[in-house]
Amino acid sequence: MRFLLRILLPASISIVITGCVPIIIGTGVTTGGYIAVRDKRVGDSIKDTKIEAEIKKRLYGISAQLHSDVSVISDHGNVLLTGNVHNPDWVNIAEKEAWATDGVVVVDNCLVFGEEISASQAMKDGLITSSCRTSLLCDSNIKSVNYKIKTMNGVVHLLGIARSKDELKLVLSKIQSISGVQKIISYVNLQQKKRSQ
Repeated sequence: MRFLLRILLPASISIVITGCVPIIIGTGVTTGGYIAVRDKRVGDSIKDTKIEAEIKKRLYGISAQLHSDVSVISDHGNVLLTGNVHNPDWVNIAEKEAWATDGVVVVDNCLVFGEEISASQAMKDGLITSSCRTSLLCDSNIKSVNYKIKTMNGVVHLLGIARSKDELKLVLSKIQSISGVQKIISYVNLQQKKRSQ
């Protein structure tokens, strides 16, 4: 059971599908674009974990520092790369390695070069991510296992599947209310409705 919880409540992920525009909340402009996808299953979580591990393995094969610099999140094969890399060439190299990994559908490259993150900011980002997860987990109106969260410099990257627009609105509201959140970038998709027999 604990093994399943570790898979279903991972620390991080991404969803960007061609034609899907992220929703940015906070200092950015809110735009929208939703694609219906099916609910997250254990099998999907295992596949995503394998994708994340394979990309990290590829990055380590190039450089231990690159492996350390890049955070990889996958959701239904949609990959989000975040982090501050020490070499400007690594931004494109990391994306190329992600695309070369089996099962990857889309890669959203949010890597930056030359933007140092202080230890105190990294701690704040970790606290924000934990607070976001706790807030979603404690609300019975939200299926928290369907969401993955990654915070960088106070910007929350939200990925996953919302059961409805109302649920997504509630999730965004809860995250926006958390101290330290500067902006939310949402790649959340809407769950497919089950067809009636």
